[in-house]
Amino acid sequence: MTPDAARGNPESLNAVPPPPRPIELRDLDPSGWWLSVVGGLALAALGAWMLANPFRSVGVLAALVGASLIVSGIVEVVAQRGPDGLGLAAWVGGGLLVVAGAVVLAWPDITLWALAVVTGASLLVIGVCAVGVALTHRSQPGWQAELALGTLSIVVGLAVLAWPDATLVILAVLLGVRALVVGILAVATGWQAHRLAT
Repeated sequence: MTPDAARGNPESLNAVPPPPRPIELRDLDPSGWWLSVVGGLALAALGAWMLANPFRSVGVLAALVGASLIVSGIVEVVAQRGPDGLGLAAWVGGGLLVVAGAVVLAWPDITLWALAVVTGASLLVIGVCAVGVALTHRSQPGWQAELALGTLSIVVGLAVLAWPDATLVILAVLLGVRALVVGILAVATGWQAHRLAT
């Protein structure tokens, strides 16, 4: 109790404590910055490769998509490190991408339809998880970017699921754009964390 409150000052009794200081970029844990940068570079390279090459083989595209899903799952968890830690939804979303990527890589003779369904469903779920994390952690820096990435994942996931018989080129473009955007943002996040730590 403050001295004014002890003396019975009515203004001090009705005083509202100031809100807590919002979490800022300098509060982020910078210890895994290099993982975010390396993973982001790898993901951006995979995305650019998918965009630059018109594939004629489902197997080649499946290998790239599987690798990009695994790297994306790892990168998205690493990039969301903060003082409050990650919520369950973020871990589930990242883990789901890794599992989906492993399934795609391990599936012999995967068809284009199966590749689209597995990838689209996983992106839809991770997108919903990312949007949920962003909206419930609006005090953390970068929540707007997380919201945008979640929305992008939902849009790409729905597009792939709605058009599972699309051509290899269309599927490569949709998934390549997402991988490239996520990779670039992961590099930017990791480098920013490194700069703030030095």
